[in-house]
Amino acid sequence: MVKFQKQLEAQLVAEWRNAYVNYKQLKKDIKQIRHHIASREQHPVTNTAAFNKHSPSSSLIIHHCKADKNGGGGKEMVYETELVCGQVQWTEYDRVFFSRLDSQLNMVDKFYRAKEKEYLVRGKQLQVQLETLIDTKRALATGKVYDRSSDQEIDIEDGESDGGYRGKGSKNNDAFGVSRPKVGHAEKMLRAAFTEYYKALTLLQNYSSLNTLAFAKILKKYDKVTGKSVMDIYLREVQSSSFSTSSDKVLSMLEKVENLFTTHFCKNNKRQAMNSLRPSPHQNSNRKIFSLGLFTGCSWGLILALVLAVCQPHIASYVISKSFITSVLPILSTSILIPFHIYMYGLNVYFWTRTRINYAFIFEFEPGTELRSLEVVTISTGLFTIAVTSIVAHLLLFPMGKIIPITIFMVILLFVFLPFDICYRSARFYFIQCLWRILCAPLYKVEFADFFLADQFTSQITSFRSLGYISSYHASHIFHSNPDNSVCSSPFIHFQYIIAVLPYWWRLMQVVCEEVGGRERPCTNCKWGKVSVCAYSSIDKT
Repeated sequence: MVKFQKQLEAQLVAEWRNAYVNYKQLKKDIKQIRHHIASREQHPVTNTAAFNKHSPSSSLIIHHCKADKNGGGGKEMVYETELVCGQVQWTEYDRVFFSRLDSQLNMVDKFYRAKEKEYLVRGKQLQVQLETLIDTKRALATGKVYDRSSDQEIDIEDGESDGGYRGKGSKNNDAFGVSRPKVGHAEKMLRAAFTEYYKALTLLQNYSSLNTLAFAKILKKYDKVTGKSVMDIYLREVQSSSFSTSSDKVLSMLEKVENLFTTHFCKNNKRQAMNSLRPSPHQNSNRKIFSLGLFTGCSWGLILALVLAVCQPHIASYVISKSFITSVLPILSTSILIPFHIYMYGLNVYFWTRTRINYAFIFEFEPGTELRSLEVVTISTGLFTIAVTSIVAHLLLFPMGKIIPITIFMVILLFVFLPFDICYRSARFYFIQCLWRILCAPLYKVEFADFFLADQFTSQITSFRSLGYISSYHASHIFHSNPDNSVCSSPFIHFQYIIAVLPYWWRLMQVVCEEVGGRERPCTNCKWGKVSVCAYSSIDKT
């Protein structure tokens, strides 16, 4: 059975770590109480009735009162436990334990109330943005503006402009002076905002459940060690606190978000809405593990065959000469560098997951579409196996195998651009979108994923230069007439320098885009600060 402390560490939100019950410290306090009891060799048996909270002779009284805990003059409602000396003997260790327990309860309660208030405001903002989006789409479709104050629709005359509104006679802009692509972009952003809001509410609900369970577990341990029956009394106060009683309010907000999302973003398709709001977690399927093991075994076997071919030149049909080392090998090694780079990214994902870094949110992946380290490493190992196979085949089949290098790159391109819903299509298409924005810089706003990928390209200059070798290899046919000739004699060799400069050029264009017009402007319609957070700004009349 997994200990609760490890369960708590595995399920807590990393950003809220300091707001959870310090279960480890409370266990240390109980351990000190156990040592104290063992040293005195006293195990008192307490009458359970003496701990009735409403009894005059109660030995444990929990006050819920206003107190100035910060010393700033502002009073807030806090919980304070009073240990009454009567039938039960309290030690200094007991007082330290309950003092710390009270501070933990007050901290959790205060944090929950602050987060609940924040999410209520955020929910109202999202609802206002959704109503604005609905009105804008209605105006674009009908040419009428819906006035919610009077519950009437107002016609917009052609050519008339009032307060930033344009008539439906405009070719590029309809009502509100907003183009349809801009409204579509706003709808996409608002959909993502609702998804993140739903996830935040779910985390807040889990926060309440985990802390309630933590209080129950630690009090049960205390009762077991001391023989006192204080668990029921203290848990009644815990269950009446804000973070426990307000969970019903969070459930109602979750239900409201589900209904709004189903109606306005999924065309009343409840299953589709829940798949978007609650993406199924990744599972370590046996197929993925089997594929990883198969590719790993095949790659090691092929590496052994490559070593034998290099050490025993008579095995290969093509004698390994200096020209092979300087020309053919760089071409084929490119197909190894790419899988190796993907493998390093898989290690990054592994350590991000171990340190609880929400990389899916940072890179703005669609919920449930992000690749885990196992999946990334499986892809890189499969590509590496294909690359080593190509090198061995080139040695054994030359000159018939001279088309192998370009064939390998065609296989990689086919894997990336395959339109079918196999081999992680959502991740591949996301990569294509980022690549397109990089190629077209500075025409698109630079997002974090674009910057990250372009920065990685600058570390792959060797691979880009090898593309010049590949173009020379197939365009000039120098190996067809004279296999020992060097690639450097090809008239196309200068093309490699142009390709090698491209990653730096793309990165420069991204910097220009950020400096000139790619920065996010402040949102003037809500308090969320940035346009990427507030969908309302995408349909802002100003």
